[in-house]
Amino acid sequence: MLQQQIKGMVHIALQLSDLDEGLRFFSEWLGFKVKFEVDFEDHRIVMLNAGRIELEMWQADVETSRGETGCGVHHLAIEVKDLDVAMAEVRSLDVPVLADIYEPTRGIREAIVQGPDGIRVQLVEQNVPLLIWRAVTGDFEG
Repeated sequence: MLQQQIKGMVHIALQLSDLDEGLRFFSEWLGFKVKFEVDFEDHRIVMLNAGRIELEMWQADVETSRGETGCGVHHLAIEVKDLDVAMAEVRSLDVPVLADIYEPTRGIREAIVQGPDGIRVQLVEQNVPLLIWRAVTGDFEG
């Protein structure tokens, strides 16, 4: 059962019309701290956190590389224990798969499925020992 694979929420991704205004709102007004910033697929992405909440934000283009437009919640990221098991369950339920399993960086594997009303749900498997090692050594290249 897929429920047994879910560990918790990883983050909520927001696509904004003005990233600087989003940063001002979430960091200056609500007290979120910038965890890191990175350039990825021609976007400046900022990860923020407050307590157990993480937000991923970037500025929307008129049209992104994936043909998406608009602002708002881009996707929900949910951590799973075993992405292969979770995806097998997703496929058995005929849930549409938007992006099959991929590895954006060493230590993290992801897939994206489509929920109701087109909501994107990113399933994330994290190799925590590898991510800790990368943070300690500063090895963020691979």
